[in-house]
Amino acid sequence: MAIPHIFVEFIDELRDEAPSLETAQMFGKPCARLAGQKPVLSFHQDSMVFKLGATRVEEIFATHLEAVPFDPSGKGRPFKDWVQVPEGIDTDWHALAREALGLK
Repeated sequence: MAIPHIFVEFIDELRDEAPSLETAQMFGKPCARLAGQKPVLSFHQDSMVFKLGATRVEEIFATHLEAVPFDPSGKGRPFKDWVQVPEGIDTDWHALAREALGLK
């Protein structure tokens, strides 16, 4: 499975701040993580996906109706700490990625 170009470019941009950022696969989806850690970024259904913690995810849902729970199986079992954010809504993917990576 080819990694979407938009995800590759996004990860390359983040490597300036996080040189140990590496790509992998999670449930057949492209993901990224800091070396030796669990994934915190992914790409699914033309949206960037971030692991931000349940409280932060709820905040995003409350302010961005386009954001949805990340349910990679499509079987109604979303990951509670993850949010799927489509491109073009009023939020900054880079800021969310820095937050997910702990780079704030």
